[in-house]
Amino acid sequence: MNNVLKARYKADINLAIARAQVGRELRTVRASDGAEVYAYPHREGIAWGVNTAGSGVNILRGIRRSDGTDKAAS
Repeated sequence: MNNVLKARYKADINLAIARAQVGRELRTVRASDGAEVYAYPHREGIAWGVNTAGSGVNILRGIRRSDGTDKAAS
C-alpha cells in the first residue's frame, strides 16, 4: 500500500468508512483534489478505495478490519 497516498487521503478514507458503517451501504466522499473516496460493507470489515479525479483510475484500496487495522486488497 502506498503510505504517502494513504496519508494524503486519510481523513477522506476515514469519513467514507464511518459513513459506510452507519449506513451499511456504499458511501462516497469527494476529496479536495476531486478524487472519489468510497467505502462499503465487506465480509471482512469495510472495503474502501480511492479513484483519481477525471480518469477514475483506482490508486488505493483496502479493507478496514474491526480492530482498526487495514488489510491491503489484492
